[in-house]
Amino acid sequence: MASEIEVLEDTTAAAAATPAEVPVAAAVAEEEALKDDVYTAAAYGDLEKLQRLVEAEGRPVGGTDASGYYALQWAVLNNRVAAAQYILEHGGDVNAVDHTGQTALHWSSVRGHIQVAELLLKEGAKVDAADLYGYQATHVAAQYGQTAFIYHIVAKWNADPDVPDNDGRSPLHWLLTRGSQIRYVFFCIWMLIGCGRIRKVVLLYIGLLSGVI
Repeated sequence: MASEIEVLEDTTAAAAATPAEVPVAAAVAEEEALKDDVYTAAAYGDLEKLQRLVEAEGRPVGGTDASGYYALQWAVLNNRVAAAQYILEHGGDVNAVDHTGQTALHWSSVRGHIQVAELLLKEGAKVDAADLYGYQATHVAAQYGQTAFIYHIVAKWNADPDVPDNDGRSPLHWLLTRGSQIRYVFFCIWMLIGCGRIRKVVLLYIGLLSGVI
């Protein structure tokens, strides 16, 4: 089972993405934008609204919405770096876990938002945090084909690109399930060599020759 986070295509320049468990039609999405809560403000990067809600009205940023997700998750999913920074400065927990076991770092990996992921990691996000399925941020990034994101957190933050999830599938395995595009194959070989997994490079090569991959 792949990550539950599903990214919808933007319908406007400012549209926010929505997880699969919270499908929103275009008309409802417009209504969501008018909601006076920290979650919507975070998703749309509305700092003015966030400041009013938090500083003038005393709204907390550390709780979950009705669907069990945090304001910080909504901010990073939509690459709202300033909003994410504000939330962290006003009580947001960088390692808060939602009901699926996912953190904000998992959500940043969906669209490969390196800048906001860098903010999270500098603020103490656990690079190896795993959700209920054993998915780390690298697994989720792989499921969405975000190779630049994987490379960044592996090279700079020592994430393991070959760590297994609960079903024994590594991020590189998930990447290859997207298809045998040559760029994914070469990326996997490159990452495995970099991690010293030469035996797995050989197995991957055999798989390519035999048509298994």
